[in-house]
Amino acid sequence: MNSLKSVITIATLTSATLAFGQKDVENSYFVTPVNGEMNIDGHQVFYSLPSNSLMVSLKIEKTVTAKGPYAQYAEKYLNITTGIIEESATIYSIENVKVDRISQPDTSQLYAINFTGIDNLPMIQLNDDGTILACNCPRTIEGYKAPKPQNNAEPDAKPISFLDMGVKPFIVIEDEEDANDEDSVEVKKPKQAQPIVMTEEENAAAAAAFIRKIRKRRLKLVAGIAEEANNADGKAMKLMIQELDRLEAEYLNLFIGKSTKQTYTQSVVVTPNGKPEDEQITFGYFSKQFGFGTAKRGESYPITMKINTLTNSPKVSIKEIDTSGKSSSSIKYGLYYRTPGMVSVSIDCDGLLHHTSQWTIAQKGVVVPMPSDYLANHKYSIEFDAETGALKRISGN
Repeated sequence: MNSLKSVITIATLTSATLAFGQKDVENSYFVTPVNGEMNIDGHQVFYSLPSNSLMVSLKIEKTVTAKGPYAQYAEKYLNITTGIIEESATIYSIENVKVDRISQPDTSQLYAINFTGIDNLPMIQLNDDGTILACNCPRTIEGYKAPKPQNNAEPDAKPISFLDMGVKPFIVIEDEEDANDEDSVEVKKPKQAQPIVMTEEENAAAAAAFIRKIRKRRLKLVAGIAEEANNADGKAMKLMIQELDRLEAEYLNLFIGKSTKQTYTQSVVVTPNGKPEDEQITFGYFSKQFGFGTAKRGESYPITMKINTLTNSPKVSIKEIDTSGKSSSSIKYGLYYRTPGMVSVSIDCDGLLHHTSQWTIAQKGVVVPMPSDYLANHKYSIEFDAETGALKRISGN
C-alpha cells in the first residue's frame, strides 16, 4: 500500500514539474497600422483599405458643316429662308456626362494582422488589388472590378462633297408622249444637251427647276397620274418614291448645305481629397471649336466638378496606450475599416449643369478599429464592402 502511494506521489510531482516547466502560449490576435518601417517576423498578414475616385465620361458630338454652293439663291429660287448653313465649320458639343465610382488601394491605409501560431492564421479574403473583402468567412466573397475608362480617339472629319452643280448641263429628259412636260424625269429617249457655259446663278436656277420637277413627278406617282404608277406594285412604288426623295435631298443640299455628325467618348478620373470639406475641381476645358482638352485652347470654358459633403463624420481619436490600470499597456485592436462619407456631385461647363448625383466616398469618412476579440479562434465571420471598405456584416461561425 505504501509502495502504491509512493508511485502516485512521484507521478503527481512529475506531472506538476512538467507542467511548471512548459510555457503556455496565449493566442494573440491584433491589427496595427503600417506607418514607416516595420519589422516582419512571419506572423503578419497585410491588407489595405480602399479609396474612391470618380470617373467622368464625356460623350462628345462632332458636327462638320459645309455651306451649299448655291446658298445665296435659296430664297430667290426655292423660297427657303430657314435652315440654311451660312458657313462651313466644325462644331463640338457635350451630349451626355456619365459618372462612375471606382476604387483603388489607399497607400496611406495599410494594416498588418498579427497572430501567433500557424494554426491561428486568420482566413483573409482580399481583392485583386490587396484591399480587404472578408475575414474568417466560410463563403467566397465576390471581388470588385473597376469600370474601364473610354478614351476614344477623336474621329476624323468625314469629307463632304456635293453632286453635279451644273458645271456640265443637266440631262434633258423627254419622251414622245410627254415631250413638252417640263416635269418629265422618265428615261426613255435621253438626249444630251449641247455643252454650254453657264454662270453660277444659271446653274442654281437649273438645279432649282430640277427639284421642282422631282416634286411634281413624286406627286404624280402618289396620285396615280404617272403612267408607271399603274404598272408598279407596292414595293416598286415605295422604291421609286424613296429614290425621288434621295435625289431631291441631294440637290436641295446645294442650297441649304450638308452636315455630318459623329460621337466619341473621353474619360477623366477625379479623386476627392480625404478632408471633410466641400471641393471644386477643374478637370478639363471644353471649346465649341476644339472640343475637350486638359489645357485651355481658344475660347474654351472650364469643366468643373463640385463635391459637397452631405454627412458630418465624427472626429475620432484612437487611443494607443491604456492608462486605466496600474501600469500603462498598449491597446490591441482588431480589423480597421472605414465609415464612408456621403457627397453630392455636380458637373457644369459654361454655366450649364450637365450632371448631378450622390455617392458614398471612402476617404470622406473616418477609419475606426473593431475589438480584437472578433479575430479570435475563427468564431466570427466579418465582411466588408469591396468598394468603400465599410463594415457590412459580423456573424458567428
